[in-house]
Amino acid sequence: MTELPAPRPVDPLRLLLSLGAAIVSITLIFAAVGYLFREPLLAFARWFVGELGGVGVALGFFIPDAFTVPLPNDAFSALGLAGGLPFVEVVAWSTGGSLAGGSVGFLIGRRLSLTGWYKRVMADRGAQVKVLIERHGSVGIALAALTPLPYSLASWAAGTSSLSYLRFLLISAPFRALRVGSVLWLINVGLWAIQP
Repeated sequence: MTELPAPRPVDPLRLLLSLGAAIVSITLIFAAVGYLFREPLLAFARWFVGELGGVGVALGFFIPDAFTVPLPNDAFSALGLAGGLPFVEVVAWSTGGSLAGGSVGFLIGRRLSLTGWYKRVMADRGAQVKVLIERHGSVGIALAALTPLPYSLASWAAGTSSLSYLRFLLISAPFRALRVGSVLWLINVGLWAIQP
């Protein structure tokens, strides 16, 4: 069996540049969406909040942050805000859903790290994040919680590390809240910046 090459470590400068690009992109995308689709978006957001409320926002973060599925979790916080939930409430539901998802991801890492499935997923998509957590521990968790790195994969990797669950949660909580709140603020700026 041939051994895969070692993954490249995450470059902090590149990570910061991608964070900056993500900030600009999020603002511009939501400005365009807010301009082009304001009424249908607001109608759908009101329906979403009326039917699912904050629990729907939390689920929108829980699923991708636990199971590494390509679901745009920030869109759920945007729906909550546009649907009439207060900013702080949306941040609380989003952060809670993200931390619950990260906790499940941590458990996946703890319980399933020796399975072939886990090894394939981490070799394909999580190799760099795994190296980051292995090399930098708590700082790696903080970076993954704050930046565009996949938080689910970082949670899985943290579950295989020597970090305790409590330490993982205490590091993740403030950085996820900061990330969720700042991205939601940018979404809000984008949605309402250009009035049709």
